[in-house]
Amino acid sequence: MKRVWKSALIGCILLSLCGCWDGKNIQYFNFVNMIGIDYMDGKYKVYAQINDLASMAKQEGAGNTQNPIVVGIGEGESIGMAMFDLLKESQMRMDWTQTKAFIISDRLLAKGIFDIHDDLMRTRDQRYTPWVFATDEDLRKILSTKPITGSSSINTVYYQPNLLHRQMQSSFKPVNYQKLIRSSREPHETMLLDHLKLSESWDKGGKPFTLPMVNGLVALKNGKSKARFSRKESSGVKWLYESTLRGILPLKDEQGTYVGTAALNNNKVKKITANKDGKRVVELDISMDGSIREQKKPLGMDDLTKLITKSVEKEIMQTYEIGKKRDVDIYSLNEIWYRKGLAVNDDIPELELHVKVNLVATNTFDLRK
Repeated sequence: MKRVWKSALIGCILLSLCGCWDGKNIQYFNFVNMIGIDYMDGKYKVYAQINDLASMAKQEGAGNTQNPIVVGIGEGESIGMAMFDLLKESQMRMDWTQTKAFIISDRLLAKGIFDIHDDLMRTRDQRYTPWVFATDEDLRKILSTKPITGSSSINTVYYQPNLLHRQMQSSFKPVNYQKLIRSSREPHETMLLDHLKLSESWDKGGKPFTLPMVNGLVALKNGKSKARFSRKESSGVKWLYESTLRGILPLKDEQGTYVGTAALNNNKVKKITANKDGKRVVELDISMDGSIREQKKPLGMDDLTKLITKSVEKEIMQTYEIGKKRDVDIYSLNEIWYRKGLAVNDDIPELELHVKVNLVATNTFDLRK
């Protein structure tokens, strides 16, 4: 009998939980897909990109008509007040749970990311998963960027930068908000954040078409920006990433004549700390596989291997020296010492390189193409 009563009680409880008692009609919401944050004249500005749900979905038989992108702006003494100011004219309830990217101005990064972190993450709507970018462009224009083709605004670098990274394998590795905050809190790690600019190198319908592109990196220490590096200046960073699937390396001889292009992958990096002549040193033993993509000058395997090795070393050392001149430990060499429990000061350790390239293929089929 007791079992019958218990079963009946459990059944009643389960019945009371059924139904869409918290159901919401999504057509009555403004979904924020990207957030831009700026600091100017002592006030914070929050820019919110809002897209029609139909423009976000993939529709069968849909044409290429692009839906307009709406950008709202709020201003206040804090991030929270700026977001509240944004709500005043939103007409409908704002939903922040679908945010896919944060675009942060250089001005705010100079002030410090931790000045906004607490207010930005105080609401349960926000996540640590959005991609993060820096820019010195007008945030209204950045957030109004439209895709090259199709009507969906998600076909831009803001939403899926990891896909472009896999193809390009440049020095720019997409960073999400979790990585930004975690690395910025590490005492001796230099956080490298992708920097965006707007380019009009493409045409659409015979008219210049504005597109975002990563034009360099911003180095942050303890949540504040220290220096910015162009594409060329930061080219050595990718060779220290073991996740680099295919780094492209232009080859030039001693006279500066273009010889060809090599593709390098399977990076293996071994980091060793040492004291030499009273100086702290980090030795990097880097091994990688290589293949020739283009060859404009007849060279043997040994000569090509030496040229590739020398070119990789040159890129790594040039980036290191540029960072050192700007007082930036761009390879986080001090963090290597810190992780080993060794004494660390503010000086950037010396760098010793040992690069080994294994030329595994010449890709003659690609050359013929």
